[in-house]
Amino acid sequence: MFRSRINHLIRCYPSLNLRIEVHKEQHKALALLPGLRYDDINHTGQPDLHRLLNIIGRVEHASLYDKSLAFLDYQNLNRKGIASYAKGVVMEIRRHFYETTTPKSPIQVSLKLTGMMETMYTIRSSATFGGRHRASIMVKSCNSLVHRESGLAEKIPDWWRLKFLRLLPEMPDNYRPVMPPDCLGKTFSHHVVVPLRDTDTSGRTRHPSYVRYLIDNISIAAYRNFFPALANSMHDFYIRRVSMVHFSPSVWGDSLVVESFLDPLDELMIHCFVSKDGEIKWYGCLEYYENTSIPEQEPIPYQLNYP
Repeated sequence: MFRSRINHLIRCYPSLNLRIEVHKEQHKALALLPGLRYDDINHTGQPDLHRLLNIIGRVEHASLYDKSLAFLDYQNLNRKGIASYAKGVVMEIRRHFYETTTPKSPIQVSLKLTGMMETMYTIRSSATFGGRHRASIMVKSCNSLVHRESGLAEKIPDWWRLKFLRLLPEMPDNYRPVMPPDCLGKTFSHHVVVPLRDTDTSGRTRHPSYVRYLIDNISIAAYRNFFPALANSMHDFYIRRVSMVHFSPSVWGDSLVVESFLDPLDELMIHCFVSKDGEIKWYGCLEYYENTSIPEQEPIPYQLNYP
C-alpha cells in the first residue's frame, strides 16, 4: 500500500526515472520531476491549483515511503503503528509563477522539517519551475500523528523527537492554526459527492480535492454574478495564497455542502466551509493578488533567496 505512493508518481510520468534524494540525516529531501502535463493546465492557459498542490503532496508522501532512505524515518513510525495526515496546509504562490510560459519544466521540489510540537510536525515544501533559482510555490503543511488502529492523536515518540529536534532551524516554524471567520456572510452553496479518486489510502478526502470543490464553487458563483468583483474577469486574477484546515474527515461517498462567501473587509479574499449533515469538515481561505497588470520585479542576483 505504501509503495503505491511512489508508483503513482511513476505512472503519472512514465518517461521519467523518478529521482528522490533524501538527506542522510533524513530531515530534508529533494525530488526532480518533468514539466506540467497538458492535463495540468486549465482552459485559461494557467495550471490548475489543486493539481499543483497534489503534485507537491505526492512528492512528500513518496519521500516518506522511499525504500532506500525514508524521509523523517517514516518507515519506523509505521512499524510502531503510527501514521500521520495533513491537519493544516498553507500554499503561497509568487506572482512571477503566472508570468512564465506553461507548461514549465523541469520541476524541483524540496522538503524540509521545520517545526515540531507535541503531536504535530511541520514541513516546508518549495517548488521551483523552469530552472529558476528561487521557489515559485511554497507550501507549509502541519502533519498530525495518529494511531493507525484507533485513529486517536499520538504523541511524537521520544526516539523520533531526539533524532530530529537538533536538526530544526534556530527559529522553529511551528503550526499556527488557520482560523475561520467568526461570522458568515451571504453564502453561495452547492452539493458534491466525494468520488473514490478524491481520497487517500486511509479513505480520507485529500486537501487538493477540497481545493477543487472550493474553486468550482467560486467559478459557479462568479458565473451567476454572486461575486461582483469576479463576475466579468475572474480568470484575470492570480491566486496568492490558499489556507486550509481539517476539522474531521470525510470519506468516499459522502454528500458534502460547499459554501463560500466574500470576506466583509476584503473583496479579494473568499472563505469556504465544507460540511456534512451540518458538521463542518474542512475550512479554506483563498486570496487573490490585488493588481496583476504590473509585472513583478526580479531582485538583483545577490539578493535572491534560494529555496
